[in-house]
Amino acid sequence: MSWYTSWSYLPVNYNATIGTIENITQRTFFRNNLNGTHVKVKFSNRYGREPLILEKAVIGQKREGESEIAQTQVLTRRGEQRIVIGPGEEFFCDELPWKIQAGTEIVLSVYIRERTNVQSACSTWRAESWHTVYGENGDFTETESFEEKQSREVYPYVEADVNKADIAVGVSAICVFSEAEVTTIALFGDSITHMSYFADALGEVLYRDYPGRVTLVNRGIGGNRILRDASFVKDMPGEGACFGAAGAARFERDVYETEHPDYILMLEGVNDMMHPEFFGNLDESVTAAELAAGVEEIVKTAHRHESRIYLGTVMPFGNDEMPGCPRGEQVRGEFNAWLRTQRLADGLFDFDGALQDAERPKYLKAGLHIGDGLHPNEAGGAAMAAVVLAEGRQTDADHTDGIPGREDKGIHRKL
Repeated sequence: MSWYTSWSYLPVNYNATIGTIENITQRTFFRNNLNGTHVKVKFSNRYGREPLILEKAVIGQKREGESEIAQTQVLTRRGEQRIVIGPGEEFFCDELPWKIQAGTEIVLSVYIRERTNVQSACSTWRAESWHTVYGENGDFTETESFEEKQSREVYPYVEADVNKADIAVGVSAICVFSEAEVTTIALFGDSITHMSYFADALGEVLYRDYPGRVTLVNRGIGGNRILRDASFVKDMPGEGACFGAAGAARFERDVYETEHPDYILMLEGVNDMMHPEFFGNLDESVTAAELAAGVEEIVKTAHRHESRIYLGTVMPFGNDEMPGCPRGEQVRGEFNAWLRTQRLADGLFDFDGALQDAERPKYLKAGLHIGDGLHPNEAGGAAMAAVVLAEGRQTDADHTDGIPGREDKGIHRKL
């Protein structure tokens, strides 16, 4: 019996106001694969500059195919219904007796009455494992339905972006107390992880095959790099702060702060290769050897925490409409060669080999990206999930419990 994370995302530090909200209800629906008896919610204002006040927060459940939101209960902190989250604060609400079954969506409705400038929030793009709707001009936390607005209609930052993210403010995790033994998988990386096309596709299969026995958490940050903090981008709102702290520096906190994953899938490095050339910061260029050293430290940290960690090769990022990154492409080839031969991690997923265009190996296959040659779309995410489910190749003969390949049957045997 233990607490497990049903859902969790990392709050983004936008370093700018992405929108101002007032007298609004935020309702978010979360895919859940846990059976449990109690629940607690982690509220977050990690990068906010002013207090975030939730006048009311109500949790409920929604079964597949049903419209009714059942088992609604008001969340409290120290017995108080009004929850004030100070700048930089994160904390769990009071634990609540609350039975739930795998396959039942968790519904969290929060009412924000006071005018609030939002600088920190969780975001997703595919919006399948979770999504948010908004009700303006009122408290609808215990109302079955209301006129729904999407994130792009509430946050000008989202509307201005080519890719329209789904936003959730004030919450970063939902944990369920379960009597079952549950395997936790953390996905660590950059936008390819953060955007959720890959993460959601993998979760769909694992949750279907192993109800109540596995949970997946997303630890991606768009634009993240392994070795350096956020790239400075003068013309971007927040000047690029949303790219986050260096992966090597944030890994331990972001992966182990709330949960202790059994398995970690890491895919990162493309921004270390691209950003120096793309944003004109050539003094921040890296070598494959430097990237390898950063990854080695991350692997050591994971093993110190007794997690198994699997690495992914960096996929192509060629695009005919954008300036090339010849130095970055050279580093990608050298880094992938190292990844394929290293024996530090518990396994490797060759995303590059599976998703590259055979005729143009510096490009992703047509139809597998959102149009920029870099970020996988829904089909690309499904192709990446298929790699994880089919390969699981071992890189250390001493490890026999890999994830989740058909060769060693690791996670299949465990689950």
